[in-house]
Amino acid sequence: MWQAKIARSLGDGFAGTFQEAWNVLDYRNTEDDTVFVGLYGLPDFYDLWRHNGRKCIFWCGSDLLHFKNGYWLDKSGSVKLSPKPLATWIKDNCESWVENEVEAKILRQFGIEPKISPSFLGNVESFPTSFTPSENPKVYLSVSGGNYEDYGWDLIERIADKVPEITFYLYGGKWKTAHKNVIVRGRIPQSGMDREIMDMQCGLRLNKNDGFSEITAKSILWGQYPIVRKEFNYPYLDSFETEEELIELLKCLKTKKEANKVDYRSILNKYPWTR
Repeated sequence: MWQAKIARSLGDGFAGTFQEAWNVLDYRNTEDDTVFVGLYGLPDFYDLWRHNGRKCIFWCGSDLLHFKNGYWLDKSGSVKLSPKPLATWIKDNCESWVENEVEAKILRQFGIEPKISPSFLGNVESFPTSFTPSENPKVYLSVSGGNYEDYGWDLIERIADKVPEITFYLYGGKWKTAHKNVIVRGRIPQSGMDREIMDMQCGLRLNKNDGFSEITAKSILWGQYPIVRKEFNYPYLDSFETEEELIELLKCLKTKKEANKVDYRSILNKYPWTR
């Protein structure tokens, strides 16, 4: 049975745990097959390097940027370790997995060809189809921390007047809006947020650097019509490159009269350690 070594810097707030979702054990020895979840710094890489058994890496998103920019050897970041020799070792000794094409391109810069599969840590059976058609669709998005621009909240401010039939629900942060069709819900418990959004029409993910977000996963499992950026290359999901394309996709939501038939249950979590 596979083990999972979770990176020290990985946050929480997921719909479930890696151990539960993937049916893996906590890391306990250096010999058994192991998936290393996140490589945020040199300590995580050291754990990977010293492991003797089969090694798979599940890259989490922001850890790729840490890797690309060079792991810090001091607290200020003035001394960094080049990623190139680490990448050579990873290529020769590990199997890398990412969730989308944006993440894959980062690793390819260093000669690592990853495999791609989106992940979801929740119990997919807890998210049955709940899509309800609406002439006035409700769209939701969230933020983590204070990176409002990274999560596209400023973009919502720019386009809200162009889609007055849409109501946008913003979760996870404080925000002052000038639009009546933008509702700032702030930070609420995940269970409460799930109850609110399960009957909406679209989970909107505007990040340019991202893993397969829970906003997107829950939206498609509920039979909604999630929207993501095109560069991630997620199969069967509506996607956009320009603001104009995003606006058109939002306007089309009111024409969706039936639940989305795409079965992401057959796409999620297709890894060696889940088989």
